[in-house]
Amino acid sequence: MLVAPVAVGERTVIGAGSTITKDVPDGALGIARAKQEAKEGWYEARVLPAKKKKEEERAKGAH
Repeated sequence: MLVAPVAVGERTVIGAGSTITKDVPDGALGIARAKQEAKEGWYEARVLPAKKKKEEERAKGAH
């Protein structure tokens, strides 16, 4: 992914999955990797409530 404004030179290779935020000069390899994070409890906090709400809406519409 390229985040504008950014210039990418000729014969440049961008690593898969990289987010490029600075210019990459001619003939260079542009790579970026963010620190990995694990958001514990995310599924229970975000996905399960949404599923429950959807099921409740379906149940209301079934009557």
